[in-house]
Amino acid sequence: MKIILAEHSGTCFGVKKALEVAERFADSNLNVYTLGPLIHNKQVVERLDKKGIRVIDTLDSIEGGTVIIRSHGVPPEIHGQAAGKVVELVDATCPFVRKIQEKVKEYYGKGYQIIIIGDAGHPEVKGVNGWCNYSAIILDKPEDAEKIGYFEKLCVVAQTTITSGLWEEMKSVLEKKGDEIKFFNTICSATSMRQQAAVELAGKVDVMLVIGGLHSSNTQKLYKLCKENCKNTYHIETADDLPLENIKGAESVGITAGASTPDWIIKEVIDKMTEMDKMKQQETNEQTSEEQMLEQAQGVEETTGSLEGNGPEEATAEGVAAEDAAVEEASAEEKPSEEETPEKDTTMKEIENTLVTVRVGKVVKGQVIQVGENDVIVNIGYKADGIIPRDELNNDPTLKPSDLVKEGEEIEVFVKKIDEKEGSVLLSKKKVDIEKAWKVLKEKHQTGEPLNVKVLEEVKGGLIAIAEGIRGFIPASHIDIGYVEVLQDFVGQELPMKVIEFNRSKGKVIFSRKALLEEQKEKKKKEILENLKAGDRIEGEVKRITDFGAFVDVGGIDGLVHISEMSWSRIDHPSEVLETGQRVEVEVLGVEPENERISLSLKKTKPHPWDNIQERYKAGDIVTGKVVRLVDFGAFVELEPGVEGLVHVSQIAYTHVEKPQDVLEEGQMVEVKVLDVKPDERRISLSIKETTEKPRREFSKEKPQAQQVHSEDHPPITIGELVGDIFKEEE
Repeated sequence: MKIILAEHSGTCFGVKKALEVAERFADSNLNVYTLGPLIHNKQVVERLDKKGIRVIDTLDSIEGGTVIIRSHGVPPEIHGQAAGKVVELVDATCPFVRKIQEKVKEYYGKGYQIIIIGDAGHPEVKGVNGWCNYSAIILDKPEDAEKIGYFEKLCVVAQTTITSGLWEEMKSVLEKKGDEIKFFNTICSATSMRQQAAVELAGKVDVMLVIGGLHSSNTQKLYKLCKENCKNTYHIETADDLPLENIKGAESVGITAGASTPDWIIKEVIDKMTEMDKMKQQETNEQTSEEQMLEQAQGVEETTGSLEGNGPEEATAEGVAAEDAAVEEASAEEKPSEEETPEKDTTMKEIENTLVTVRVGKVVKGQVIQVGENDVIVNIGYKADGIIPRDELNNDPTLKPSDLVKEGEEIEVFVKKIDEKEGSVLLSKKKVDIEKAWKVLKEKHQTGEPLNVKVLEEVKGGLIAIAEGIRGFIPASHIDIGYVEVLQDFVGQELPMKVIEFNRSKGKVIFSRKALLEEQKEKKKKEILENLKAGDRIEGEVKRITDFGAFVDVGGIDGLVHISEMSWSRIDHPSEVLETGQRVEVEVLGVEPENERISLSLKKTKPHPWDNIQERYKAGDIVTGKVVRLVDFGAFVELEPGVEGLVHVSQIAYTHVEKPQDVLEEGQMVEVKVLDVKPDERRISLSIKETTEKPRREFSKEKPQAQQVHSEDHPPITIGELVGDIFKEEE
């Protein structure tokens, strides 16, 4: 029997990541849960349960602990629920699913109707629907797509595990269902490759096996595709489900596995089929031997029976000897020698199973039996225990052996050296971990996901750091967004960073905290621009002051508070009101997402000074104010910040005033009388002269002489000259 494993099969990147996250918490003696089954594989879930990781359906069933978000993802409200229950969330959402969530959130915010092509009951689809407030239309058949209405704007995404054929069918229908349609083919590339490889293999074999959970969506689709190309297709979960009777006669068997099927289950299936095939060959060989023995015995009988003149009872000595020899020869093929008895063979196998073949360059598993200050002793099943020196445990010199391994723990080690004379084996854990670490760093570089990086030391031009046991470099310009004066402050810190440069062949890794901070800043800026609206009040920090206003950071983006929006009163410079670094509350006046501009107001967060003005100022009140502005027709007097009244030029003094500047100056404090208050027009009329006593006119007591000589040099006095001042006063 020929067994062929499909080129792309088994766990995908997202599932592997989720399993790695779960393994970190296995046997930890902590309260660790997964929100729903981590992956759609019963055997994996049962194995995790034995390691202390329980499955819960809702957060309401626990009071606290650590909850792993499975690869299918969750709706956003789960994070809020977790915060309220003091639950730590560990996000193992598949990166491909997270991209769908972000896309749905973005276009839902832009007013698009979201359509998800997939299974409405699948946890991935349920989670994605939460990112558009559960408003999505979920479709899995073209005929259902035909029934939906017409929309102005549509955004169409796909469940990661649907088939490409279904996507194309649905797309052709939905293209006619809106004015503006955005199609995002979010089928996982690994899913497409797995399906294609399975279909190709199914068309070439006698029997096709699809391994995976019976409730796994992607495995069910694999089974359906394979069944279309090979009628003898079977969906199994484990080796125990193998349809042995249907496989026995097959010359070729193809195997594929769903994204949630771990390698060890695939291996068990292949091993069982291989063992079955060996037994079949053994039975065939035994049957052949029996047939040969019978044929040979019959040949002897025919020979003796055909001897001339002799009957069966009278066979010659030669004939009898030949018969005995033939039977003995035939029996010898089945009879084991004394040295190869089944009992001895079994015993030898048992002995061999207790020993491990160890050779230099091989990776083996072992159990830690002793942890010292400078080394670790590991039982690898060899005639001698292995030793891991401290420098072969990890690249981080600050870590002790006890920080890295515990007694009783099973670990993988690399055999560096075997000394038969001394009976010792030199092992390295670091080399195994480094091989795994390079793969992790490569994935992080490709996906752009951050990872924790520990800063070890300062060097010229930057910092040396370590991540996953691999040393790398952080340029000084990449430790933060702004200039960092003292790099030494970061030594010893463990910080999330991105891998911005990766070259395995040169052993080169460049980390950047700046790239991650900028990405987070841009993301936050985008969220703020999308969510802020006029009238919102938000807290921010004054970052920069200019002659025309101040720039306030409102969470990753700067908004402008113009000088006219700083105070209800007149100010000459923003520094009179604000200072750099000050925390302030501001009100949003307007948002321009396309230009990334936000207009803010400081004064609108404070009561308007004209509110209830009539309660503070009434006609007849005498108050003190400051002359703030002089014009030809009068003077403006500030009664309080934001409240000014006008003293008309005629109300400055009882005597005639040609220009207000002749008797007043800006900044002068004066007493004024309130003449009139008009709140609707925001006008107050004031008077300075009425705060003083009106001067009286003194007339001469001397009587004019009755007789007076008039001449050209002394003309007569007119009435106007006598009483002119009176008319002026009345005017």
